[in-house]
Amino acid sequence: MENKTSQLLEVLKTFSLSDALKVELRDPQYRALEKLYTSIRDKELFFKLVLVNALLSYQLPTKGEIYWQRFGDFFSKNPSMERFEEFLTLYNNRFLKAKLKRLQKVLKVIEPLRKEDLEKFCQNPTLLLDYLSEKLSQDRESKTLVFAVKMFIYACRIITKKPLFASHEIFIPLDVRLKKISPDKEFWKNLSREIEIPLLHLDAIIWLTLGGGKKFINQIGDEQLKKKLQRLLEVLKTL
Repeated sequence: MENKTSQLLEVLKTFSLSDALKVELRDPQYRALEKLYTSIRDKELFFKLVLVNALLSYQLPTKGEIYWQRFGDFFSKNPSMERFEEFLTLYNNRFLKAKLKRLQKVLKVIEPLRKEDLEKFCQNPTLLLDYLSEKLSQDRESKTLVFAVKMFIYACRIITKKPLFASHEIFIPLDVRLKKISPDKEFWKNLSREIEIPLLHLDAIIWLTLGGGKKFINQIGDEQLKKKLQRLLEVLKTL
């Protein structure tokens, strides 16, 4: 296994932060957010919808890619925070009772945010993580919190049209796909330091390559990046 992880390190060292951005722009979840913002054109509502949905994105009844497409479609037609209970009942209904209870808690944290707060979080996503951790009484490395920050960064990019990035201190959303590689948090932190790409952006490179496979890789226009992703996929399949 040690030899295989060293192979993973070597192939990931060939990627840059710019490569990570190109991959993220092809993320089906990013595309779903683009479609949503094009439809509603309300910055504050858009930010809040994204945050609330991300904070409830666990134990999904379908793949995350499909779930976020449904989210984009639903709220494009129903642009209101008041429709979240209906959305969860339709599309995120595993452990629904617990999720509806969490929804009320999350709404109390997200709805009071002002436009200025959201813009400040765009400038420094770590502040958003601190805010969510304090208000929701969750660890800063918990999967739902760091995933919410990831999706918020996507939303900020869509609105500002700027290549915003996370800091190295924000952890990776450690889901089933990534735990198969290693469930050890220190493994991921060391990997990020070695390749000099923040964990939140390393996540997209690995997660999308694993989940999308050749079909996803073939969507990448940059031929050099495509070759890197193909090599990464070969290594990931051995882990």
